Amino acid sequence: HMIQLLLIIVPPLERLHPQDCAEIYKLGIKENGIYTIQPDLHRPAKCDMETVGGGWTVIQNRQDGSLDFNKTWQEYREGFGSPQGELWLGNAALYALTSNGQHQVRIELEDWHQQKRHANYNNFKVASEAQRKLGLKCFVCPLPQDNMTKRYNHDGRSFSTADRDNDRYVAGNCGQYYGAGWWFDACLAANLNGRYYPGRYNGVTNGIYWGTWYILTDETLCIEMTEQ
Repeated sequence: HMIQLLLIIVPPLERLHPQDCAEIYKLGIKENGIYTIQPDLHRPAKCDMETVGGGWTVIQNRQDGSLDFNKTWQEYREGFGSPQGELWLGNAALYALTSNGQHQVRIELEDWHQQKRHANYNNFKVASEAQRKLGLKCFVCPLPQDNMTKRYNHDGRSFSTADRDNDRYVAGNCGQYYGAGWWFDACLAANLNGRYYPGRYNGVTNGIYWGTWYILTDETLCIEMTEQ
């Protein structure tokens, strides 16, 4: 008997939208807003078109505690929240956004005393789901201290959640202990996906945390392609 095989060729996903906010900015659209981007699948994204040259894609936003960031591995992969409010864009989107070229991540923080600080890291890259790792180098801005690449080093670490333990803490799961998905070391010097507290708190530092600067009310992470 002759067996006939039907080969179906699936064409690559056609890109109908700009990859990120930087591409939108280059089209001459320079107003802050929510636009459709397509790093992998098309999705709405908040674009900051005013800060330091514009074209920043917001990948994380905390502002009022309305969204619980203690999510599963799959939820962090797919993303959750809304660009109109609190948001995690999604690890799959972060991988697609940073897989080509050089990118910079900007971290903006504000505490309950309205003190604002920011930090920029170059060479920001999020690896594939299989590799899980974060890449960032070159701390370049005026936060009180570099809490991403010093002490507990988050550079090169694997992403962990409460249901997926990839950290370097042999006695437990940092994601479960701190109630967040993050690139934990063993465990942390920074955790920007921690629990949102509406004021001072005592005990375990499972809140939004940046070294000794941990009583935070507003926080934004955004990325932008850098010139080669």
